[in-house]
Amino acid sequence: MGLPELEVKCWRCWGTGVVYGEDHAETIDCPECGGTGWIVTEDGQRLLDFFERHFVIDSD
Repeated sequence: MGLPELEVKCWRCWGTGVVYGEDHAETIDCPECGGTGWIVTEDGQRLLDFFERHFVIDSD
């Protein structure tokens, strides 16, 4: 039985969670993934919604 992908590596930062600023001297959190390096898929979001509904988890 294959499990669905719940998250994928961010395409913008290649999973590092940071991108370079305008001058390439400083790094900032990736705006696409929020600095985590991963993007939640539709199946992953469905699982997070389930946990939030049934286990009352606050997601910031």
